[in-house]
Amino acid sequence: MGKSNQAFGQKREVVLLAVIAIAGAAGLLILQFARKTPASRTDERSMVQSGAQKNIDAGAVSAPIQAITGDLVVRDEEYPEVGQPFVFRMTNFSQGAIYELDPGDGSGRQVFQDGTLKYIYSRTGDFQISLWAKYDGQEVKLKTINKKVKVPPRPEKVEVAPFIDN
Repeated sequence: MGKSNQAFGQKREVVLLAVIAIAGAAGLLILQFARKTPASRTDERSMVQSGAQKNIDAGAVSAPIQAITGDLVVRDEEYPEVGQPFVFRMTNFSQGAIYELDPGDGSGRQVFQDGTLKYIYSRTGDFQISLWAKYDGQEVKLKTINKKVKVPPRPEKVEVAPFIDN
């Protein structure tokens, strides 16, 4: 009789597993047929995505799509001098974009013309210089560099020998 109880127990487990499997399959079929049309599901998905984007930083959502190129030509051995014109040059600039330079001295941005900008610093110091670009409603900071503005060297006095006339 021990063997028949064991066989009965195994049959009961198999029957229970079969019932659970049939109930699960029936549930999946009900969900499949109760599903909404694909168009309304897409609308719901986009609503969820836009709702999730409300928690994201506004700058991340409105990041520039258009790639604006442009770079400052930087030579470490070149230093602007107080009261002397210094020419900033650009490479890889795009036609149609407006490029501006913030010289870092509080004077505000200056506009490049054909990839060059001549600027005169009025005081010495270390300045953080930034290149900005505007194109098609976008504004992007392309580069920031540090430059030291120095006092121009004083010209050496050249003594001329007195002129002797015989």
